[in-house]
Amino acid sequence: MKRTLCDHSVSRYREIIQPIFPSLLSDYVENMSSPAACDEFVDSAMLTLQTALGVVAPLKPRIVKPRPASPWYNAETRSFKQAARKLERLWRRSSSEHSFSAWKNSLLAYKQALRKAKTSYYSSLIEKNKNNPRFLFSTVARLTNSHSSVEPSIPLTLSCDDFLQFFNDKISTIRNKIDELLPNIRSDKAQATNQESLLNPPTMLDNFTTVDGADVASIIMSSKPSTCLLDPIPTKLFKQTLPLTIDTILTIINTSLVTGYVPQSFKFAVIKPLLKKPTLDPDLLVSYRPISNLPFLSKVLERVVVKQLCQHLQDNSLFEHFQSGFRAHHSTETALVKVTNDLLLAADDGLVSILVLLDLSAAFDTIDHSILLQRLEWDIGIRGAALCWFKSYLSNRYQFVNVN
Repeated sequence: MKRTLCDHSVSRYREIIQPIFPSLLSDYVENMSSPAACDEFVDSAMLTLQTALGVVAPLKPRIVKPRPASPWYNAETRSFKQAARKLERLWRRSSSEHSFSAWKNSLLAYKQALRKAKTSYYSSLIEKNKNNPRFLFSTVARLTNSHSSVEPSIPLTLSCDDFLQFFNDKISTIRNKIDELLPNIRSDKAQATNQESLLNPPTMLDNFTTVDGADVASIIMSSKPSTCLLDPIPTKLFKQTLPLTIDTILTIINTSLVTGYVPQSFKFAVIKPLLKKPTLDPDLLVSYRPISNLPFLSKVLERVVVKQLCQHLQDNSLFEHFQSGFRAHHSTETALVKVTNDLLLAADDGLVSILVLLDLSAAFDTIDHSILLQRLEWDIGIRGAALCWFKSYLSNRYQFVNVN
């Protein structure tokens, strides 16, 4: 099944949704403090987008023949190819030596133009991504026909239920082992009901600040164009129609920030199993890791919150001093530079160094939500509606697996 979206379809789509969203928004504003009304409004807005798409670009069955991707193929190489085919047809009709020689020369020119275009394409691609090692390695793997560049297929013997059960059981097993090995430690300050905060009042974050249309538009337009199975319309079309929907999106985001409630439809995830390494056995469940995909708008809301949370951490010097992950201007490179520098300084002083590396299995999936919320409140100073937002974000989440 495939949709075909042309310029006319996009124009028609704009015409359909333009009169709908203002009336939808006016009905919602009157009850914007109710979580149920928020969910109803978000669902109505997403359904409107999806329904309009079905009108202008309905799904149609289409047989698509797989073709090798040739992004370097341009107008010049196309003209060379057309000329070579024209001379080939002429030679097959006349069978003369002259036409055969002309066709061979034209074919040689086409191959040279193709090789030149391919070389130029990859040279510019490598230059453009010279600071992206992951992209460069995958590009080299493709060019050298490495097995790591081949997209593995999931065997039909493995069902969605198999993956879902395996992923859930894996986390449950790890959590149970942690509970067995470690005592149930609860901080005294977390148990206290009326204890004064250990942080100074200026370091508190009680409420998130509402954002304007320019901030949201900037986040949306700078986001990747990838589309999730849960999205009502393709991300590309979403960006093209943004001026018509920005007020609605802004209302959804600001309502979530003010009330501390995350719309329920934003808390659904589609899990796609990914083979950890190309050399692993694809028939074994243990060879896969879960990749979680969220609706596009939920990621926009997340980025709005992340920006304000990081600003709060930065302004109040609450970042861990040596944290390199998930922090602006920090990465695995800065962590490596720090460790290497410490080792070299120790060697200069004639000291012996021991490096201990710890790898946590399913680190994010096994985070205890209650401990996380306690630390957000007592160590980071998140209170009020801001803390309610995180509680809502972490509760009542659902996921399903999609394979083949």
